[in-house]
Amino acid sequence: MQRVEMYNASLPVPLSPAECRAIGKSIAKYTHRNFTPETFAQYVADTHTPEIQATRGRKGGKIGGAKSKRGAVATSARTLKPWETLGISRAWYYQLKKRGLVE
Repeated sequence: MQRVEMYNASLPVPLSPAECRAIGKSIAKYTHRNFTPETFAQYVADTHTPEIQATRGRKGGKIGGAKSKRGAVATSARTLKPWETLGISRAWYYQLKKRGLVE
């Protein structure tokens, strides 16, 4: 039920609570009728082989490592790297910035 509500919240026009309950109940009935602990274990074994997981990992890596279409902002701290000029670590720079000790 929580998962149905989570997906519902992401919809542009959310469904009513009654519709969410009906969908959740339908999914629960289907799952209870069609899966046993053994068949679910077999499903997981069939869909989570090392080869399949490796393919999924490569796919995610290609997407996750893509260059930003927007490009870098020339005046951002990340681009200017003021911590290098100050001779301190990036993390320490942001700690000092948070405290208002550097700009």
